[in-house]
Amino acid sequence: MAHIENFWKDFNITNKSTRQKCCGCTSCESICGKQAISMHTDNEGFLYPVVDEDRCVDCGLCVNVCPVMNECGNNTPYVKSYGGYSTNERVINSCASGGVATALSISTIEKGGVVFGVQFNDTYSAAEYVKVDTLEDLWSLCSSKYVQPYKSGIHKQVKDVLDSGRQVLFIGCPCDIAGLKRYLRKRYDNLLTCELFCAGVTSNKVLHDYKILREKKVGSKLIAFNVRNKEKGWFVQYIKEEYENGKTYYKNHFGTYLGYGFLTFRRPACYYCQYKQNTTYCDIKIGDFWGIRVSDPYWNPKGVSVILAKTQKGVEMLEALNEFNLYEIDHTKATVNNHGFMSKPGEILEAKRKVFGQVFIDEEKGLETACKITAPLGFWVKYYVPSSFHSSMKKLYHAIIDKKR
Repeated sequence: MAHIENFWKDFNITNKSTRQKCCGCTSCESICGKQAISMHTDNEGFLYPVVDEDRCVDCGLCVNVCPVMNECGNNTPYVKSYGGYSTNERVINSCASGGVATALSISTIEKGGVVFGVQFNDTYSAAEYVKVDTLEDLWSLCSSKYVQPYKSGIHKQVKDVLDSGRQVLFIGCPCDIAGLKRYLRKRYDNLLTCELFCAGVTSNKVLHDYKILREKKVGSKLIAFNVRNKEKGWFVQYIKEEYENGKTYYKNHFGTYLGYGFLTFRRPACYYCQYKQNTTYCDIKIGDFWGIRVSDPYWNPKGVSVILAKTQKGVEMLEALNEFNLYEIDHTKATVNNHGFMSKPGEILEAKRKVFGQVFIDEEKGLETACKITAPLGFWVKYYVPSSFHSSMKKLYHAIIDKKR
């Protein structure tokens, strides 16, 4: 057998002993010239490939492009590390942290290029990769999603634009960028890849179930949704929900069933991810600058990005940005508090996922019941305590910690 593994136990359930070997990047589906591979959603809400044995010719291309089955050999140190934030008010207010991905996107589009990134669908029940080449369409890509996006067909779209000679900026999780690079099979000077500090992704089933729960409770249709709204500050991650009946809600993201679902129910492959620390195929890696102090020269109350340049191309693009304050800093300072960069979720969290999944999926009791049965006291404090209290406590905590440093 020269094709990828069979990850399926039956038409609905994936094999728990092998599914951690698939990150859902869809590169295998994209590379197959015989269309022998298609992506299907399992009962957990994650996509896995299905191989049509009658069409497969055992060419092995699907194995060669897999970013999980192949070891990433690029583990050289980052060229430069930065802290930074946009000075454009719309950008800094729309983005999860300092707005560097949006600043890069604006620069790309203004030069006639194309951006590939992730947005929620129209009903906020799933996330998906899209192609954007106008500034008006760019804003749907802003802020975090935390769920694994649908991406079938996106690799060919990227390749077609690259082959046309236009500049491409591709923004995504480390495994998505690895899958794209392996699919392309050659270097493109007009491609810039921007990778997110990633602690893993949850499934669209968690997002969909959360949406249904909230609409039922509010008694109205969800019409606008932001997982990282900053109207109440940056340090605490707020969800903002707007409904058709005019009601608006703000909540600590990690004090919601959606936030707890993300922390507890990540894709199986995320617990074994090789793309940590220096191991990556990207040009630039970005995230929130956790651990920053108010006294730091690159502090900004509306959010600061930590930015790592892996290539000289990345350095040049970053240092040419308009309306962006960029500060070169020590690499350890930039990364020490970003656990998604430093390490995998680990065995304890994987064991917790198993218990959550038993209730949520195997027993079919739903997201709310799974959270109620498995969530620790810390979650319920976030769930019940008013959001304003979280912000005040966070500010006080950092004020005390900063003085001790």
